[in-house]
Amino acid sequence: MQERSIDNALLALRKLTIRERREGLAQVEALLALRGVHMPAVLPAKRGDVAKRGHMSLMIMGALRDGPKPLPDIVAVVAARRPELPYDVAYKRTGQALANMKHRGQVVREVKFWRIIGGSS
Repeated sequence: MQERSIDNALLALRKLTIRERREGLAQVEALLALRGVHMPAVLPAKRGDVAKRGHMSLMIMGALRDGPKPLPDIVAVVAARRPELPYDVAYKRTGQALANMKHRGQVVREVKFWRIIGGSS
């Protein structure tokens, strides 16, 4: 096995040990230190409630396809499709996504209702 492969395997084991709070971190770090390997900071794993790029926009567009809706109705659709999200998080993310979509010219807010631009009124 090449030296670099051993180093990379130990670094991967260190990352897994830190992220999953497993035992043996001191031993893995001791091996890396003996080998003279730099140990970079380990970033936390991605949260499981993060949507894929564009997923919120697609859910919102789906909710608005059959006509204008107020924000709470749109949030209800999002919350139903993403049950792992607490309602307050779904509300915040839906509002943020609508603001971004408005900026991109995809939706418009009229009084208390959101609608797709060019969609039914």
